[in-house]
Amino acid sequence: MREKMKEILSQKNEQAKYNKTQANLNLTNENFENKVWERGNVTVIYGWQQWDEWKGKVTSQFKDNDRVAVSTWWWNAGHQAVCKNWEKVALHELPGWAVNEKAKIYIGQWRVVNIKWIYEEIKLLESKWYTMKWRTFVAGWAQIIFNNLQRKLDGIIEWLKSKKVWTTKKWIWPAYALKALRTWPNFNILSNSNPDELNEFMKVNSSLFTWLDLEEIMNEVKEEKELLQKMIDDWYIQIDQGNMMLNEAAHTWDKILIEHSQSSWLAIDWWNYPYCTSSDTTSNWVSSWLNLPEIHTHIMVTKAIKSKVWWWYFPTKLEKEQADQYRGYCWDEVWATSWRTRDVWYYDIVELKKTLKTNKADILFITKYDLLDALWHEAKIGEKYVNTESWKIYIDSLPYGNEYENIQVEYSQIFDLRENIKGTKEKSQLPQNYIDYTDYLIRVLWFEGNIVLGTWIKWEEYIVYK
Repeated sequence: MREKMKEILSQKNEQAKYNKTQANLNLTNENFENKVWERGNVTVIYGWQQWDEWKGKVTSQFKDNDRVAVSTWWWNAGHQAVCKNWEKVALHELPGWAVNEKAKIYIGQWRVVNIKWIYEEIKLLESKWYTMKWRTFVAGWAQIIFNNLQRKLDGIIEWLKSKKVWTTKKWIWPAYALKALRTWPNFNILSNSNPDELNEFMKVNSSLFTWLDLEEIMNEVKEEKELLQKMIDDWYIQIDQGNMMLNEAAHTWDKILIEHSQSSWLAIDWWNYPYCTSSDTTSNWVSSWLNLPEIHTHIMVTKAIKSKVWWWYFPTKLEKEQADQYRGYCWDEVWATSWRTRDVWYYDIVELKKTLKTNKADILFITKYDLLDALWHEAKIGEKYVNTESWKIYIDSLPYGNEYENIQVEYSQIFDLRENIKGTKEKSQLPQNYIDYTDYLIRVLWFEGNIVLGTWIKWEEYIVYK
């Protein structure tokens, strides 16, 4: 029996070794997309920060996908897309890679969709000379968001709180709350010709929320229903009533690229509740959100210099003078949804370790690597948190809530990255200081997967590092 157990353990060790070998894709600039699809036909791109990682940079590397899907969230998450004429547009309802005309668009059942706004985005892309008919499919169970109830709920609840959550005022959490209450229509129900079911939903809501004007909301329901029917009749939208279309595409080996909105650190049960979003935004739930059997390749995206619109505790945050210097150097550090200026901070290994331990990552794509020279001779990496009251140390776990007020960061050695690397396409062309910095980063992360360094100016350029 003991010998049999040794044999089983030996086989498991060999399998682990094999899996680690498989994780090394031998990527190059020329074979990036092909190597990803060789692993399987379903790929997810997701962020490890809070958002703003430039996931669109990675999405744009894929030219051969048959479908592009979004799994969760809606209008408060913006995807910046570059059109045929290099004009940039911010898309919220549609995935950013809707500008790849080869790909059909799929909106999953955990999205909440505003019909007027998705119609406007479809017409916007059509005005940019994109073919939009017969391309967009919406899961029948995806919820519909109206301007009336959700907007008022968002404002009232935020007004009642003494400590504000600072929502984006895009009515996202009321939509998910009503989904959980089962008192709000989805696409199947709104497109159904039976008016009694809709009337029942609205009567329930008007009883729950006595300030709701039933006549006003029924008029809005009527308008939304008519617009939805027009979009169906004009072939701008097709409803996947059974939520099986993407599943069937996966089984027939269509190449499916998933843009996972938001990022891991905003997941409702993950870090800084209640200063979070209202769903799970890690990569672990993508299969469920889209009714897929599995994900073959996970691409985690981060920035070389972190930046974000937020007010939560960020221990490695740069001082104002240095942050202004960076923002002046990189003029697009604003949020695609609200155009608010982003805060900036050093790379934080403590945060990233938790993300890597919880989410699968086959490829770590670090964007804007050629902007590290904005830090001049002061580039460093946050490696450890120390609570100055309890002296508790955090290396791959995190403090909670107000404990952040007592956190002090211990940094790595300081790297001099003043040399400009714009236009660099190969690892061999990187200056030694950048190689030292990147090697150090990989070593403290203990990351065995593939590392790709993205550039800022030219979207098609990147450096395969490992």
